[in-house]
Amino acid sequence: MLNKLSDKIKNIFNDPFWKNVATLFTGSFIAQALPVLIFPIVTRIYSKDVIGFYFVYAAICGVLQILSTLQYQLAIIIPKSKKEANTIFSLSFLAVLFVSIAVLLVVYFSFGIISQFIETKQFLIWLYAIPISTFFLGLFRISNFYLNREKYYKTIASGKILKTSLFSVLQIILGFLGFLKSGLMISLIIGQVVSGVYLFIMIISKADVKLSFNFKEILIVAKKYKDMPLFNTTIAVISSISNQLPLFFISRYYNIGLSGSYGLSNRVVSTPMELIGTSIGQVFNQESSDTVKSGKDLHLLVKTTYLRLLKLAIIPFFLLFVTSYWLFPFLFGEQYQISGIITMILIPWLFLHFLNSPQNFLFNLLNKQKFMTVYHTLFLLSRLAVLYAGYFLLSNILYTIVLYSLVGIVFNIFLIFYYLNIIKKPFRNNYEK
Repeated sequence: MLNKLSDKIKNIFNDPFWKNVATLFTGSFIAQALPVLIFPIVTRIYSKDVIGFYFVYAAICGVLQILSTLQYQLAIIIPKSKKEANTIFSLSFLAVLFVSIAVLLVVYFSFGIISQFIETKQFLIWLYAIPISTFFLGLFRISNFYLNREKYYKTIASGKILKTSLFSVLQIILGFLGFLKSGLMISLIIGQVVSGVYLFIMIISKADVKLSFNFKEILIVAKKYKDMPLFNTTIAVISSISNQLPLFFISRYYNIGLSGSYGLSNRVVSTPMELIGTSIGQVFNQESSDTVKSGKDLHLLVKTTYLRLLKLAIIPFFLLFVTSYWLFPFLFGEQYQISGIITMILIPWLFLHFLNSPQNFLFNLLNKQKFMTVYHTLFLLSRLAVLYAGYFLLSNILYTIVLYSLVGIVFNIFLIFYYLNIIKKPFRNNYEK
């Protein structure tokens, strides 16, 4: 019995898939777990309003980092030619640069209008930091994808660790030094800048990437992968806004402190999801691309990935569900009791979202960008409708979040069946001609 178990464990660790996942998981574990582990300290240093603004700012950055690349980084992994991949990287870099400049201009010329939606005026100055965050998050994102193409998983892991370690240590140090209004934001931005520069240096030195601004070649690949900005950017931005919608909604219609409560709940629940899902997702992207190129069974890979995720995540999510009501006030303070309740509400939706997250690369391979644009648009509109219904009809934040979570459950169940059904049918990869 023990010998069989030992052999099974050895087989798992000898599997290249799990070796790569383990490498990325190590980086993700430290990167995602460290901020959560120190949050019991952070919630006792900074006020709920400061933490609430931090989560709202991070949500804005999350949307803009997706927009910044115009999703061209997704194409880096597709071509067999390294030269073409380098050209796509150069195109992605230009996209990040121009979008960051555009964000700066929007902030500058719309500052007065935007400031009307921010009640706490001390946070207004951080609007000018948004373009900086956009650029370096975009740089981190495109560098990450190129390193993934070249299978430099250890470097990706070290970049994630650097980002969150620096952020986590600095926010505590600055808090104790008395930067109670700005410590979180300064730490976040420094972490974004340093990690973005680090990964960029790594791809130059390790992956032999050369930024080449041959605009004729750039225009060719921009046209070839035109579906990326046309559909993928739309899909990703809509999806990101959809997932962050409660933070924006709560800060606008309830108060910034409750945004902090929701943000903390979402962060804690998302941690086990991102620890495993992101790592498996990056490896799955590479393996699904290789599977299509070699003509192997994609349906088997997808089914196997779903089962892997189900087995790995069901226990952590269940334990978090049954303990969160008591865990949050114990760890973060009595003022975060509501976060424990919110966590219980969010877990069913986020568990299903976790199962789907690595599969999101599929709609590129299957050329289903148009369908997914419609799907995510309907998803966003449905969520927006229930948030308004919860506020104006029920006037209760918990009931509002319940409705929001229920919509997520329904749409994610549909997506699981959709993926499993669509990959049974023959398809053509439009990018390999």
